[in-house]
Amino acid sequence: MSNKRKLIIAAAVIFAAAAVCLLIILKTNGYFLPGWISWQERDFIWTTGKAEEGFPAKAVLKNRRVRVLDTKGNILWESERTVKVQDILAADIDRDGQDELLLLCWKKGRYGTSRPFWVTEDEKNWSQHIFIYEWKETRVGASWMASDIGMDAASWSFDPETRLSITETDGRVTRWDWFSFGLEYIGEF
Repeated sequence: MSNKRKLIIAAAVIFAAAAVCLLIILKTNGYFLPGWISWQERDFIWTTGKAEEGFPAKAVLKNRRVRVLDTKGNILWESERTVKVQDILAADIDRDGQDELLLLCWKKGRYGTSRPFWVTEDEKNWSQHIFIYEWKETRVGASWMASDIGMDAASWSFDPETRLSITETDGRVTRWDWFSFGLEYIGEF
């Protein structure tokens, strides 16, 4: 085999390996998520704790990541890099007098480390989730982290009367409420 032929084969193998690595990196970082997702960017004041005890923090959603900042701009908490946040809300979802921080987000796998005992291995694909955080004494802590929500949630809103409303990509609007631990379906609009 000539040196020229060996060089062409080596270049083709290197190119193929680089292409595979690039595809893996892109998939891992969420570049192949559904095209219908509307990635929001927003910020608002989130009163941490109960209104009379809490202090204002700023919740910022930018570049698919959430940061909670104190009044001086110091980062108090930020979402994991492996989670891509589609939208955020501040709402008293559990009616305890304190607004929780709700994330409509995407992550790889359905369960994470808290999977049911009968599931031996989590999925490798991206799925949509709702994560709920609250202010716990001096920090932001996870209150509830849903497994794959099983629908294509295009947008959502919260109203104390109608509760959490989720609009799916097909236009269907469902309502959800907090009952003891977790969100439960309460009806369709």
